[in-house]
Amino acid sequence: MSDRFEKGSFSLAFVHTPGEREAFGPYRENIESIQRKLRVFLSAREAAGVATQICKVAIDIDEEIGRILQDPRVGKLYDYDGQFFTARFERLFHTTFDGHHLLKWLRETSLEPYFRGKEKSRAIEGLLEDLRKHVSVARVRRMNWEDSGTLGMLRKDVLDALLQESQERMKEANPPQLSEEEQAFFRTFETQLKKEG
Repeated sequence: MSDRFEKGSFSLAFVHTPGEREAFGPYRENIESIQRKLRVFLSAREAAGVATQICKVAIDIDEEIGRILQDPRVGKLYDYDGQFFTARFERLFHTTFDGHHLLKWLRETSLEPYFRGKEKSRAIEGLLEDLRKHVSVARVRRMNWEDSGTLGMLRKDVLDALLQESQERMKEANPPQLSEEEQAFFRTFETQLKKEG
């Protein structure tokens, strides 16, 4: 996908000319719909600018997922439907929306919660921040796959360390029961303290 799109080369008026419409290929229909929805809250120029940034988010997500899917091991271990990497041999899945599904969700959802009672710049910032979290998820999954062969958000060594720490805390919180001899030994001290107190 990165071959078709050069970062930073988007036009604010991309939906106004046929050539620019084609440049956004698989994203075009969703982006045009999102731009129309944005027009309820923003000027035509602002809506086009935000739609362009949203399209860039979709492209960035697809670049990250594309890198994951290039590894043939992924196809052997997981099925990917654009929303979930589902393990073939385990009851396990990893949520990772591709650009199309993210745009489809945004097209079908209400934008009002982002804009209600907020100034435009804060609303736009909040919307884009939420969408960019999906890029971060895809990027972390890609990096973890390349580094340690897992699609989880945490690498296996980090997960193992957290699990071990959790088990140690559980042991401290729930100390083992004292044997009968140990209980008898401590009862003597408790009795003595009560007499002295």
